[in-house]
Amino acid sequence: MTENADDRLIVPGSTILILFLTLLVVIPVATWRMSRGLASPLVEVVTLVQGEDHFRGRWKIGKYEYLIGQEQDGASSRDSVRLTIRESGQSDSISSSTTDRDGTIESVMFLDPDGDRFNAAVVAIRRPDENATLQLLLYNFTSSGDPASGEWSDMTRIPPHLAIGYYGHDSIERQSEMVVRTFPIYREDDGKLQATGQTRSLIWNFSTGRWRPDPRK
Repeated sequence: MTENADDRLIVPGSTILILFLTLLVVIPVATWRMSRGLASPLVEVVTLVQGEDHFRGRWKIGKYEYLIGQEQDGASSRDSVRLTIRESGQSDSISSSTTDRDGTIESVMFLDPDGDRFNAAVVAIRRPDENATLQLLLYNFTSSGDPASGEWSDMTRIPPHLAIGYYGHDSIERQSEMVVRTFPIYREDDGKLQATGQTRSLIWNFSTGRWRPDPRK
């Protein structure tokens, strides 16, 4: 069968040019709007006082201020961390909550894991043990956009199959909207002096409330 050249679809060059220009404009705009939707609101450090045995900070995020500091109860020898949320410029708090801590607050990070434009706080506490292990506490809203609905949860525990070779010396950082935890792997004959294994990287799964292997490693 012989193909008739007149039956072939011919697209004018002007149409191709218009399509190309449309894609040239639409794709960057869509990407920009998507990135704005995924990014956390800007976190502004208002005050931060940190030392070997004390920590107190205030951060402004949107219209809210987060106040996080160490609390000590000498009568009960109970150490805790307190988080208070209030509207910027106001002295009355919307919510205030404490939870037990085991060590000194080392760092605080904010991120928006569920994309509701309201930040969760991750508090990293360095324990006073020989392996310098981390206690990790998460404060997040149980009701989207309601700062009075926050509650604490514990991110410290590593699943047993991922904790093989773990003897502390871990670090934590925020990468985009992920919380990444890394630590050296100790082999059986290393003792606890120096790790000769590789470094393990874990990512916190906010849906399941568990650490999982970092697929990028």
